[in-house]
Amino acid sequence: DMQQRFMSKYLSKSARKRIPLITKHARKGFYKGKGGTKEGRLTSKGKFIVDPLKQLQLVVPDLTDFKLKPYIASTVSRFPPEDRRTPGQV
Repeated sequence: DMQQRFMSKYLSKSARKRIPLITKHARKGFYKGKGGTKEGRLTSKGKFIVDPLKQLQLVVPDLTDFKLKPYIASTVSRFPPEDRRTPGQV
């Protein structure tokens, strides 16, 4: 007959320290992460060794002779030149 441990929502201070820390039990600003990929491993000394086979590889197309710019400057008007009104125009 296996006994199942009952988890109370009222835990003692020492028991609270033993359960894993999650975002709902932490204070404001605690960020646990969203399950990022592991691109290497830790050695027994605590050094991180990057594995090139596990690294993210981005496939970028050839952008030579590409007409569009990478961003829009804040000085650019929101309206095309043919829709803009100049002062004094009716």
